[in-house]
Amino acid sequence: MEFLGTLLNESDKFMLVLSRFAGLLLAPIYSTRNLPAIWKAALALFLAFLGWQAGLPGSYQVPAGVGAYVLVIFSEVLVGFSIALTAQFFFAAIQLAGQVLDTQMGFGITNVIDPLSGTQAPLLGNFKYIIAILVFLQVDGHHYLLKAFFDSYDAVPIGQAAVTAGLMEYLFHYFGNIFVIGMKLAIPILGTVLITDIILGVMSRVVPQMNIFMVGMPAKILVGFGVMLVIMPLYIYLLNALIAGMIQEIYQIIDVLV
Repeated sequence: MEFLGTLLNESDKFMLVLSRFAGLLLAPIYSTRNLPAIWKAALALFLAFLGWQAGLPGSYQVPAGVGAYVLVIFSEVLVGFSIALTAQFFFAAIQLAGQVLDTQMGFGITNVIDPLSGTQAPLLGNFKYIIAILVFLQVDGHHYLLKAFFDSYDAVPIGQAAVTAGLMEYLFHYFGNIFVIGMKLAIPILGTVLITDIILGVMSRVVPQMNIFMVGMPAKILVGFGVMLVIMPLYIYLLNALIAGMIQEIYQIIDVLV
């Protein structure tokens, strides 16, 4: 009974902790639609309870006014969403790379259902996304993501987060990196397909009787898949390096939230 009384007395602090951990519902793995909504809510409540038990609110004094309290809740939601979206942007770059490759290899009009988000996704983009998720789980990226939420209280105590020019500049910079990461992942196959297009163009001039469209499309698909199989170890190695960089980006964005 004493424990329940303490929880009820500090329910306002508990709600502030829950507001930050609610951002986890937008993070990769934890936001998948295959998880029932009640499980996601239970996970956020459980993590918030652990954080409250660990003393994350510290000696924070809850504002007396309702307006000030609501503003603090919004600032905590901002911290949680910033952490989750930083991780989500990385996986958006994976799908971007697949979209570019689909267009070049002739799969541009072929989409499949992404089992994690429930939305339509490019064929190769979905394949690369699933590989990235598996690598993310293999290197314990989901655990590092949880750790980042708990560590964020050291850099950004409750009520200290603010939307600054530095935060907006960093978010725009990181959003721009989506295209850089996407091109890094797509360039080996993209370059090979481009060379194949050049060869097919030369062949169409040398042998005008050849139906280059009927020959070129299967050739590009065959070359693309062949190169993908060859560079798969390199792709996984690159994913490991990029995921490590993503974790560092999460901690950097936490630092600019103050």
